[in-house]
Amino acid sequence: MQMDDQMNGTSGRRSTNSRRTVLKLGGLSLASAVGAATVGTVTAQSDEKPDVDFDPDRREEVAEFILALGELESENQQRRYTAQLTDEQMQAMEDLYGEVDWEIRSYRQNATQPSDNWVTTTEVTEAKGSVPIIGTVYVHKQILTWDYNGSDYRNVSQELDYELPGPAAAYKGTTTDDIDRNATSFTAELSAEYAFDPPGGERRKEATIITKGDNNGNHEVLSKSAPASTE
Repeated sequence: MQMDDQMNGTSGRRSTNSRRTVLKLGGLSLASAVGAATVGTVTAQSDEKPDVDFDPDRREEVAEFILALGELESENQQRRYTAQLTDEQMQAMEDLYGEVDWEIRSYRQNATQPSDNWVTTTEVTEAKGSVPIIGTVYVHKQILTWDYNGSDYRNVSQELDYELPGPAAAYKGTTTDDIDRNATSFTAELSAEYAFDPPGGERRKEATIITKGDNNGNHEVLSKSAPASTE
């Protein structure tokens, strides 16, 4: 059976909401999450000011500075503190944010059967990136929608969504948005770059989610290589 002509359209693009954010995802499967962070977190008090004399060799002090920096209201305020840092202190912050561990989960958002035995399904695959002590800093999401009638697919599309719960976390753009499809299966890849992006420094990561719809209508998350910097 031939696919609907709508399947030849371009894949979905990132929704234009206020969310922003990073990472290269690896070795992921739906059954097992990779490298979920198990260390404790440090919480900055709202009235704390960043301590520019922190020891770059002590990760807890590095994390406390990053969290206090994130409490400041403007980039100009942040710049006043980061401008006082040594190269070693700035490198220590970038290195801590570079230690991203990823946890992945996939869940069905909805499934409807509008007509003619075609079932429309939306599946969300979410990659949550955490760094030591600080906790979750990036969330990268693939929102995938398709129609399936028991043998064929049509109208396969995807969108990128993301969250930036980490201090000084930033979304740097989509790097791959591709769907390889035919009538009976598809493979969807969605990647984006994120960064720890304080004034005066940057550490980037790329997050990639690859999922597949097979000829039996099953959806699965495919494995990839380990996370890597894209500095």
